[in-house]
Amino acid sequence: MRGPAALALAILLTTTTAHARDLFESDDGEFRLVLRSSLKGSWLLAFPADDPTIDEEPGGAALFRLRFELGARLGEYLSAQVAYEHRALAASSTGIGFGLLPSAATPPFRLAALDWAIVDDAPSYAHRHELDRAFVSVHLPFLELTVGRQAIGLGRGVMFSAVDLFAPFAPAEIDREWRRGVDAVHAELRIPEISTLSGDLIAVFGSVENGELESWSLIGRLRATVGDVDGELLVGRRGEDTFVGGALSATIGDAEAHGELAFFGTDGRGVDGGLAGTRGVVMKALIGGSYVIDVWRGLRVALEYHYSGFGIEDIGARPDILADPAFQARFLRGDSQILGRHAIALALNTELTDELAVGTSWLQSPVDGSGMVLTSFTWIASDMLTLLLNGSVPFGTAPIAGIPQSEWGSSAITVFLGARIYD
Repeated sequence: MRGPAALALAILLTTTTAHARDLFESDDGEFRLVLRSSLKGSWLLAFPADDPTIDEEPGGAALFRLRFELGARLGEYLSAQVAYEHRALAASSTGIGFGLLPSAATPPFRLAALDWAIVDDAPSYAHRHELDRAFVSVHLPFLELTVGRQAIGLGRGVMFSAVDLFAPFAPAEIDREWRRGVDAVHAELRIPEISTLSGDLIAVFGSVENGELESWSLIGRLRATVGDVDGELLVGRRGEDTFVGGALSATIGDAEAHGELAFFGTDGRGVDGGLAGTRGVVMKALIGGSYVIDVWRGLRVALEYHYSGFGIEDIGARPDILADPAFQARFLRGDSQILGRHAIALALNTELTDELAVGTSWLQSPVDGSGMVLTSFTWIASDMLTLLLNGSVPFGTAPIAGIPQSEWGSSAITVFLGARIYD
């Protein structure tokens, strides 16, 4: 027995013995070592878009993730965390689950990927393992300092973001529990007497090539809260781009509103249009809001509009930009979460019982008319087991010879089943 079946059995056997437990705790509770293990299995069946030039059969994929998180409290002011993960993907063809499953692209913004192949026979079977977290944190009344591989999320968006700069999630991605870690130094400065004002300095480092740092980022952030309004201003450099942006959220009665705006100064590579016809400046924006309707246990409704200047103005008319390595690199690292420039999202979520939650999302391009409807059912069977059933139904102009003609028309109708075991 080999391949996915053998790996699945090995993971299940391993999980039954990999208990989340206190490995060590000092008598005074100041020192503590905790291990947590998680297993996730995802199975999906995909019915590809009707490309008139390609006869593609329905396909499937299975993804297994086994993750160990070791957390340590090393005193009153010091803590650390390490996360190590195995991933095994078996698929019938390349691209199955793209945008729904976690990206298989090389992680961005790492000095060294520390992501190794055990078996690489893609797409039929690939087994990889990686070090996804490795950081030390210092906790002081005026300073929160984290050094090492860590997750850094920015912005206020639900489905999209204009200022989320480091490994953002795709808008239709199902599993958002673990954002991929980046190598960074993150310092949060606080004035204990002024709780409504704080500042951050975030330095993120890319790969080292021939002994030289290939890319780096340095972002300063100032955050302030005034009454029911919370805002932040960001400025600095991300990769090869200069950057300035802001985010704002506010409570308005029983509703919430949020917005983001960002400008990138670029060298023009991998940019289809840019602001006011120049590729040197690219704008991204987001505006949205949410409201909880008093039905059942509360129906949360969220609506967002997103603009990405890194997107393509006319999908299908520019196959050359799709083949441009600089554009591909920007898209894969998350400069744009959408292929085009405009998108609207509507999400509805509610809990039917303590154990069962349901949701529906609608993604729509106002330019080419394509879209996607996503449904989700989450059942918390126990503290250890959660089951998920998701479906996605895209619509829009189908691809031609594999080249997208619309934002979501190239996506496959997909049925997704997931199981999460926490121990």
